[in-house]
Amino acid sequence: MPHEEDFTEALRTTLLTISPPDTPSLVQAGVRNGRRRRRRRAAVLGVSGAAVLALVGLGATLGPGLLSDGRATDPAPPGSSAPATTAPATPKPTFTGTLPANRALATLSALLPTGLTRSTPPGSGQSGQLWVDDGRGKSLLEVHVSRQTSTTEIRKHVFAGATPLPDGTLIQSRQSPPGTTPGHQTVNVLRPDGLYVTLMQWQATSQNGPATRTTPLLTPTQLRTIATSPRWQ
Repeated sequence: MPHEEDFTEALRTTLLTISPPDTPSLVQAGVRNGRRRRRRRAAVLGVSGAAVLALVGLGATLGPGLLSDGRATDPAPPGSSAPATTAPATPKPTFTGTLPANRALATLSALLPTGLTRSTPPGSGQSGQLWVDDGRGKSLLEVHVSRQTSTTEIRKHVFAGATPLPDGTLIQSRQSPPGTTPGHQTVNVLRPDGLYVTLMQWQATSQNGPATRTTPLLTPTQLRTIATSPRWQ
């Protein structure tokens, strides 16, 4: 027998001895292997998710500002809500230069004690003057309010020797000598921001007219209270 035939015969014999593959068994094994891999992957994901939830829960339990080892966290970033302390409100200036006489008179009228009769002298809108009567004689009140950019000369001449209040406000009160007719009282107030208030009263209807009263209409305390009011801002 030629060599080619011998080889062919040997190959045929070998093939007859080999059993065909068990295809269904191979498919089932592959399916089982795939399921095992999915279960392992699902288990890993479940563990990771549980760890994340545990960390979130731990953070909620610890609260802001503290880590599990007791160290403080970083402070809240700018813009985050936090309780703020409210500073006392400071009245804001409502004018510069000289306060118009009509506005000054309106503020003066609002600060006067109740039960007084008010009337306006001729030209009072330009001079800041007001007639006031308590039933025992008419008195002339005059007010001037300004905001000074430089207070050196005023401090030197008007408030010489005055002791500042704790907030820096200067107050100087003056009255005419006894026996002067008509009697005259003045209160000057200078605030640290340059607000300058001068409040005067005469025991007459004009500065040089005859006396209409024997006692001042407003007491020194009332004059001071009006002149130092924050409403002049």
